[in-house]
Amino acid sequence: MKIKIFDISHNLLQTVNISIQHTQDLQFLNFSHNRIQKLSENNMHDLDAVTSSREIKIDLSGNTMLCTCETLHFLQWMTETNVILLNIDSYKCSYGNGTVTTLHQLSFIVKHLELQCSSETILIASVSVLIVCSLTVIGLAILYRYRWRIRYWYYKRKFKAAYTTTDQGYEQMFEYDVFISYSSDDYEIARHSTMEELESKRGLRACIHERDFQPGEYIAQNISRAINSSRRTILFVSNNFLGSEWCQYELNIALMEEMNSERKVVMAVMIDDIPNKSLSVDLRHIIHAYTYLEYPKNTTDSNLNVFWNKCAEFIKEG
Repeated sequence: MKIKIFDISHNLLQTVNISIQHTQDLQFLNFSHNRIQKLSENNMHDLDAVTSSREIKIDLSGNTMLCTCETLHFLQWMTETNVILLNIDSYKCSYGNGTVTTLHQLSFIVKHLELQCSSETILIASVSVLIVCSLTVIGLAILYRYRWRIRYWYYKRKFKAAYTTTDQGYEQMFEYDVFISYSSDDYEIARHSTMEELESKRGLRACIHERDFQPGEYIAQNISRAINSSRRTILFVSNNFLGSEWCQYELNIALMEEMNSERKVVMAVMIDDIPNKSLSVDLRHIIHAYTYLEYPKNTTDSNLNVFWNKCAEFIKEG
């Protein structure tokens, strides 16, 4: 049977899904007086394919189509296709706000929608970029806020602490009595005096980075391991200390160790006279919340002996 006319008018159809590519004699499609708002991509493709070899007509009158960004491609197709659209001037079209118009000025409607949809696309893209940027800023702010905690737990999971049984339960066993944090410019006061006064004279085991850090490991991992395996951490604070990135790292990891282990870890020794405003928030917290020591300016044997005895008392505290 050769089909020349396909009539599905006066129904309540909202969509039409048919293939007409192989209907060689089809000349007329009557889709009028339904509830069709647009033709599908397949419908438009099939109709254009047919018009390459013969003439075909379609009637969409009596349907209220949509004039929105979602149907813009369909409306553009209507202005460009070789398909004969019967009674096109009487076609009705509804805007998103409910306003209904006819398509007798279809080209104007299409241009208007192209501008509107372009603006909406730009707005959506701008809002999307703004949301992505905002989320990125928030994410970076969170990472910055918790950067020391993240670094602390990242390296802490790489090594396990040893524990021993006591009358009170389990107690961590420490490889070192104290970790010494200092700037390399304060070598004589911090490292040399520590080895002589705390180790040789008072029998304590200090962790000093030039001597005790494991070669081949990342510096950050060595610092985290040293602080975790030391009972206490003494910070020799000077202007050089404040300018050292690794000293600031040691300070913050020691504070994280104190917070997570719930034991006293940190003590500050002030080598230089530093204005309060020049200290970081964390150092000001240590100085205001804990007892700190000042390195003797009058370096008599008596003053030095008192100073190092106080350091040893801090290290040996239960």
